[in-house]
Amino acid sequence: MPGIFTVFLVDDDIDDQEIFLFVMKEAYSGAHCVLAKDGVQALDKLRDSSFTPDIIFVDINMPRMNGTELLIELKKISRLSNTPVFMYSTSDEQEIVATCKNLGASGFVKKYTDTDEVKKEFVQIISNLTTSE
Repeated sequence: MPGIFTVFLVDDDIDDQEIFLFVMKEAYSGAHCVLAKDGVQALDKLRDSSFTPDIIFVDINMPRMNGTELLIELKKISRLSNTPVFMYSTSDEQEIVATCKNLGASGFVKKYTDTDEVKKEFVQIISNLTTSE
């Protein structure tokens, strides 16, 4: 993976977006973050073939189209078939995690109140991505 890569966050909560941006930049300074406020807006961006993020993070609870519905639609876009999609949520109930993984999610990141915990997760994910390329 190049020194700079595109991270796409789909999350309707402005505060969570700001925290994500802050923590992601701390975890990896080469991350270029793009945001969408819900699944509908995300699909609009992703259907434009000029936009192919290197990794996608999706909140589960959003208006208009929730994260699991978006995940199903993402898997239908062939050019994104190898793009890792991580669910990013305050809820880490095992049933939800299992459903997301069954739908094709690469993993699950809990929105911890302790940003150091989130940063550790991001560092691990990015490390796995950069070493697999």
